[in-house]
Amino acid sequence: MSLTRRTALAGLGLASAGFAARAQAWPAKPLTIVVPYTAGSATDTLTRILAERLSPRLGQPVIVDNKAGASGSIAGGFVARAPADGYTLMMATAATHAGNPNLMKAVPYDSLADFAPTGFCGSIPFTLAVRADSGIASLADFVARAKAAKPPLTSGAGTPSARVISTTLAQRSGTELVHVPYKAAPLAMADVLSGQIDMTFIDVGTGLPQFKAGKLKALVVASGKRSPLIPDVPTFAEAGLGAFALDAWFVVVAPARTPTDVVSKIGHHVSEIVAEPETAARLRAISIEPEPMAPDQIRAFMKAEKEKWAMLVKAAGIDPE
Repeated sequence: MSLTRRTALAGLGLASAGFAARAQAWPAKPLTIVVPYTAGSATDTLTRILAERLSPRLGQPVIVDNKAGASGSIAGGFVARAPADGYTLMMATAATHAGNPNLMKAVPYDSLADFAPTGFCGSIPFTLAVRADSGIASLADFVARAKAAKPPLTSGAGTPSARVISTTLAQRSGTELVHVPYKAAPLAMADVLSGQIDMTFIDVGTGLPQFKAGKLKALVVASGKRSPLIPDVPTFAEAGLGAFALDAWFVVVAPARTPTDVVSKIGHHVSEIVAEPETAARLRAISIEPEPMAPDQIRAFMKAEKEKWAMLVKAAGIDPE
């Protein structure tokens, strides 16, 4: 063997050993999970539960960083451009990775190509919420009020999901609702509570404390089945509005090109955490149904959801802005 060849092979061996050492050493510093919405949202609560359980498994602090704005696209763009080293992750949602690409003309990321899905956490339904003292006791009451309202009732949307659902509701019920955009669902809910707007679609987890306190009333669930936390609230189909399901869902993603072994390690831990009885109970308490999913299924699921959103947005007649 020539000296040159021997030297080259030795160099390759050192490089391989160095790569293995780096991979084995991960994580060597704190991780950050970016949340695309404000504190207090279901996404934020889920992420904090996950971070709490993930930290001791990895032996490093797991920091939750809220980067709200532009329907979650600010957070998406930030994580897409972050170093692909496994230290910056994102709690991707149906809104950020299926809704935004179909509702916004310019999104600072490709929701499929720019991310590596690691672990699927679960899903949660949305519900129509109005003030409990509004005099609206049912969806039929709401439709009657909306048809008679001059000017039209106002509908706050703190997520892309809320906008698509409310537009679909107006279309199917023959009513007119004025779309009012918000940076996050809790902000829209706060304005319903204060009487600034008439209604909003929020995830059940975010609205549940207000439902229990008797301050808000849920009228219909935008899902294929009722929520066990508000079991008396009918689905779209049960309310005579036709089959419809646009649940929120949550996937931990890393920037594309993150080492596959790191992606696998994160996904393994996320799946195990979601399956833990204690964690599952905490998630169900905020109306998130834990759903571990095999890594090879997550990307196909996200692609299918993005295509479903494209169909729903077109059917609702919403033009990207």
